Amino acid sequence: MNEIAVFTGSVTIYWSSIIICLGIAAGLCLSLALYPMDHRHNTAVWAFFPIAAVLGVLLARLIHWYSHIEQYGSLLEAMTNYTNGGYCVQGVILGALFAALLVRLVRLTPTAGELLDAVAPGMALCLALIRLSSLFSTNCRGRIVINNYLYQQLPFAISWTDAAGNVEYRLATFFLEFLALLVVTVILCVFFFRHRSEPLWEGYPNEGNVARLFLILVGIVEFIADSTRYDSALMHFFLIKKLNPYASFISVTQIFTAVCILLVFIHYMRISVKTNGWRWFHILAILVFLACLVGAGFFGEYRVQRTAQYVRCYLWQGGSLLVLALNVILIYRSCVAKDYGYEEE
Repeated sequence: MNEIAVFTGSVTIYWSSIIICLGIAAGLCLSLALYPMDHRHNTAVWAFFPIAAVLGVLLARLIHWYSHIEQYGSLLEAMTNYTNGGYCVQGVILGALFAALLVRLVRLTPTAGELLDAVAPGMALCLALIRLSSLFSTNCRGRIVINNYLYQQLPFAISWTDAAGNVEYRLATFFLEFLALLVVTVILCVFFFRHRSEPLWEGYPNEGNVARLFLILVGIVEFIADSTRYDSALMHFFLIKKLNPYASFISVTQIFTAVCILLVFIHYMRISVKTNGWRWFHILAILVFLACLVGAGFFGEYRVQRTAQYVRCYLWQGGSLLVLALNVILIYRSCVAKDYGYEEE
């Protein structure tokens, strides 16, 4: 149940709703502050956020309906009645991508990549506050029970009362994710000011690099956080579920984030190979990428569910994903022209 902030007559306003609105406003303000850095009119940002909000809600709801179809009477009910159910964050990211393409289509921005670079830090801040909003509802808890009284408080745990009246402390998944996304926001802002204009080899456009870093870092945070949740949105294969109604697979969020990171890796690998030729470090980077991806899935999904060694497994998973991110960033650095003596005339 959500905590009520204002209740008057027939009007009820929840704290979570207030924080979500503040998150959207904060993301908008940060994006407006960054976009003029490229001497562009900020009309594109004003147009982007409403479109991204509408598309994000619709897509996030649609994905949640697919993953938790048992919570809804029908697809029509899921898409028209928003008093129940939930949302999946990957829908918000897809909504932002489509919104940037629409803004580019009406020519409010020169390129979608330039706009996405400016709004990426704002989107990370918005997602952080959206996760913080769950602190005021029953959603901010993971499946890990915290029994050590030293950690039965924020930022580690949050209390929860079950139907029998028993109080237990569960991992404050969304609050920890909120803190991690704040760090991601700072990293994106630093990258925006220091590296967004770096020239790439062979005249490749340098737009979109901040947005790609957003996909990598937010993807890592979501991958780990989703592994700790008790209500992960699972990928269902209907043919197999017809044979076994209880069959479920890896979560939609983890598949989505892994695909996003893979696409970013392929993008920079293609540029690096085309400009530098096949080198030994390209083969090494591919092997490291695959090993880290398998390691993250193995320790986060297989080992942790069978051994309950949460600290050890999530340290290995987090380490694997950090090495994976560093691997992608190093391939990106091999595409930067100035690293190889290139000087603009």
